[in-house]
Amino acid sequence: MARILAVTSRLPFPPREGHQLRAWHVLRALASKHEVTLLSFQRNDDLPAEAAPLHAAMARVETFRIPAERSRSALARAVLRGTFTPTPFLVAKYDSDALRERLTALARDADLVHFDMLPLIAHADCVPEGVPITLNAHNVEHRLLATRSRIEPRLWARRFLAGQVGKLETFERQACERADAVLACSDVDAQGLRELVPDCNVHVVANGVDLEENRPAAHAPDEDRLVFVGQMGWFPNRDGVEWFLSDVFPRILARRPATRFELVGKAEGFEVPENVRANVDLAGFVDDLRPHVHDASVYVVPLRAGSGTRLKVLEAMALGKAIVTTTIGSEGIALQHDRSAMFADDAEAFASAVLGLLASPTRTTELGIEARCLAEDEYGWEAIGTRLLRAYEPLLGGRVQPVRSMPGHFGAIEA
Repeated sequence: MARILAVTSRLPFPPREGHQLRAWHVLRALASKHEVTLLSFQRNDDLPAEAAPLHAAMARVETFRIPAERSRSALARAVLRGTFTPTPFLVAKYDSDALRERLTALARDADLVHFDMLPLIAHADCVPEGVPITLNAHNVEHRLLATRSRIEPRLWARRFLAGQVGKLETFERQACERADAVLACSDVDAQGLRELVPDCNVHVVANGVDLEENRPAAHAPDEDRLVFVGQMGWFPNRDGVEWFLSDVFPRILARRPATRFELVGKAEGFEVPENVRANVDLAGFVDDLRPHVHDASVYVVPLRAGSGTRLKVLEAMALGKAIVTTTIGSEGIALQHDRSAMFADDAEAFASAVLGLLASPTRTTELGIEARCLAEDEYGWEAIGTRLLRAYEPLLGGRVQPVRSMPGHFGAIEA
């Protein structure tokens, strides 16, 4: 049994978004074979009172507040650093002396240090030479940011984000050079990371789904109901739903006026266009999304940005839903067009695919059955946990080579 020290950007339990869900299952798989100590940032909207399963699985859990969330002055410093120095804002916001102190103390006795998100590896200089480091890459972050900067509607935000892309790409390259192993969510992401660093030791450990907790419904769905699950604070979700409501849904309503669209997930401040508002339901955050998904005939994934593997799509597959998705929306998942899902990348094609399924309950059932079978074959968390542990074995079982150097803490990166 090895001693693993893990660092996360927020409490991974209870998992209420895809990032937390992947982090939780990765940590749980590691803890099934090794002793895991967790140093976790705690966001303002995390639920530490509900984190008992996390504490039960880990040997120790210590939490730290994100400075940029605690005070306006800390946020201002992070923005200034992200604007006027080579350090990306995404990295600067996690600058924490308290975390660095504990990481330095605990890493001396660790057999491996696991960083669960790209910006956290800026603290890698706290880890002694000879202790291997792994990075759990939830996305190819600079590509995600580049896409967002192109489609961001606000001019000031678009300019700021565009200025961050090059900085984040440089940092991501340094991170892949520094890590002894990198976990990617998909073959597409793995290739993107290898384009940054050709000799990057990257392992594809896909996202997964709980097949027991997510099963198809016994009852027939509402033939006029569509559903999307995702919180609107995550830019790819918000952009995709805005595009769907402005360009796709009106085309559907023009031919099938009784159709309703339900958005499940936190949506504070989200404005539904007036011309479709009467047919849109905002469920907000729900404790159990399954009844909402069960009631819909078609699960739509109108995403135009993002990377990684969409956990929301895997859950829909496990629940046996007919899925209409963009190519980006299902990237990294082995869905096949017209067999286990329908693919469409422009508004008219997307609307036509949805309408075709709404008009054919038999076809929606067939697609849902194929999607569930694919989830069972490829995406159960137990099988994915086995692949994860296999990727860690070389780092824990043999002689550890000296780690490669990376620019030090934030000040050194800026030099």
